[in-house]
Amino acid sequence: MEKTLQELAEYVGGTVVGDPAIKITGVMGIDDAQEGYITFISNEKYTKKIHQTNASAIIVSPKLKDIKRDLLVCKNPYLAFAKLVELLMYKKPTYTKGIDDSARIDKTAIIGKDVSIHAYTTIGKSTRIGNRVVIYPCVHIGDHCTIGDDSVIYPNAVIYNDTVIGNRVTIHSNTVIGSSGFGYAPDGQSYYKIPQTGIAVIEDDVDIGANTTINRAVIGETIIRKGTKIDSQVVISHNVEIGENSLIVSQVGIAGSTKIGKHVTLAGGVGVVGHIKIGDNVTVGGHSGVAKDIPDNETYLGTPALPIKRMRRCYVIIEKLPEMREHIKTLEKRIKQLEERDNLPRSTQS
Repeated sequence: MEKTLQELAEYVGGTVVGDPAIKITGVMGIDDAQEGYITFISNEKYTKKIHQTNASAIIVSPKLKDIKRDLLVCKNPYLAFAKLVELLMYKKPTYTKGIDDSARIDKTAIIGKDVSIHAYTTIGKSTRIGNRVVIYPCVHIGDHCTIGDDSVIYPNAVIYNDTVIGNRVTIHSNTVIGSSGFGYAPDGQSYYKIPQTGIAVIEDDVDIGANTTINRAVIGETIIRKGTKIDSQVVISHNVEIGENSLIVSQVGIAGSTKIGKHVTLAGGVGVVGHIKIGDNVTVGGHSGVAKDIPDNETYLGTPALPIKRMRRCYVIIEKLPEMREHIKTLEKRIKQLEERDNLPRSTQS
């Protein structure tokens, strides 16, 4: 596909600075872009590369509009980049409608219209599959589940009994939803397994990456609210609730019964203890450990996680600890010398 820079600007709601008739055939990163491609700058640290790239045009924010290059100026360059990748380069998958002969579907299951159910899929008793659902090979969906319209489930995913999945949900390979939570009561010598009798609920427009586990509730529901995006290799424990439009990045672990608000970002490797509450619009930096409640509209960092300004001061101190240790040892030696001198008899001191 080929578009003029002006056509692209109209598509993303931006304006052109320079030649609106430039032909653009694709989108590439700023280091790799060649003539005929458009690139973008969403982070100011890359502005020094504006005059180095071979791209025919650059997507920039309004504060960079005076640069002497052919530009597509818009408020959100990263969003514009995403839309142009979809327009110019993304080939939407096409699916053959129908049910493969090798699929095993219980006679009590209800299957919607225009579905695509691939080889060796199993679907249990009284499960409902919505319209235009795509289920890739070797997916297992248990009994009494609900899968909403236009959802896509990739190979080898496992959906346990009683799970509820909304519309337009994407579940990637090897992800498990509705498995038993990690709940045991000590009896003095061993551990008594607590029955996990609740369910897992995934609301509309949720994306779930590969190799992620979302446990069912002990009692009640584990809930992922609408619009939330979950990366690969995430573990979400029983009775956790994640609010709308949150971002849960790879290798996050969330312990049981924790409540997470709307528009929360948990960066890669964050660990969250159980039975706490994280407010709305919170960001937690990568590899942090959250051990207590976090109020709304805060950014936390570190282990244990602290408000980011305080943790940055702590990091400055940590970097100086070796020098501080040597200084303290010197002071201790000096104090000891003074104490020994003060304890000498008067005649010796004189």
